[in-house]
Amino acid sequence: MRKLFSIEQEEDLTTYLESHTDYRRKKIKSMVHYGQILVNQKEISLPYRLKKGDILFLTTEKSIQAPFSILYEDENYLVVLKEAGLLTVSNQKGEKTLYQEVYQYVHEKGEKVFILHRLDKDTSGIIVFVKKEKIQAALQEDWNNLVLERKYVAVVTGNYQESLHIESYLKEEKNTFVHSSSKGKLAITDYTLWKEKKPYALLDISIKTGRKNQIRVHLKEQNTPIVGDKKYGGEKSTRLYLHAYLFSFYDPILKKQWTFETKIPKSFDTFF
Repeated sequence: MRKLFSIEQEEDLTTYLESHTDYRRKKIKSMVHYGQILVNQKEISLPYRLKKGDILFLTTEKSIQAPFSILYEDENYLVVLKEAGLLTVSNQKGEKTLYQEVYQYVHEKGEKVFILHRLDKDTSGIIVFVKKEKIQAALQEDWNNLVLERKYVAVVTGNYQESLHIESYLKEEKNTFVHSSSKGKLAITDYTLWKEKKPYALLDISIKTGRKNQIRVHLKEQNTPIVGDKKYGGEKSTRLYLHAYLFSFYDPILKKQWTFETKIPKSFDTFF
């Protein structure tokens, strides 16, 4: 909700709002704190004296600085860019997570947030959160059919090809190491060569399934490890050069297809 007032005479802001709205002093103080009250398009602090001719703007949308990059936000979705080296959700070590940061940001605005999917700690890229539990439930109920496209880019070395289709069954061992096994779950990965400057290549990758470490394992088993992938034999580097740059899905509640895309990190281009 948004309201606009044109001030006709000098008056204390709190007094004015108490007489022209149903807001009380405590609510007005909170709105000023969250940047929901603007005078002449500028944030203010209390006490504040309105002058004749001032334009007073009120909104229920809180102005809160997020500690992460937001690609898109509305009343249903929050789409963010996860940095490499940050966990998506918690582990037993109690490390800082993206979900904690997102929860704090959304909670301060009086909204809820639910997670849909995740990325490996060392992978950067797009993650979609939802603010309505019914949307989360509908998407997760038929996730494999509702997710339309997931695309990544990776810097690799080794035995890469112009294009490759990889299918195997992946299994996670107790030490968290993932490998192909007849007892695992089906994983499908496709890639095409985007750029190359030997010994490095930039691969455009699409996955049909979302198994843990899927891309990293499939490329490692093809003798094409990702640069910076310590776990799966990649060349040492300051980060894992794997980035999720496109995510597309269909929302059966809103009956709408969503596609989110972000730029490739500049550090990926330094190899070429």
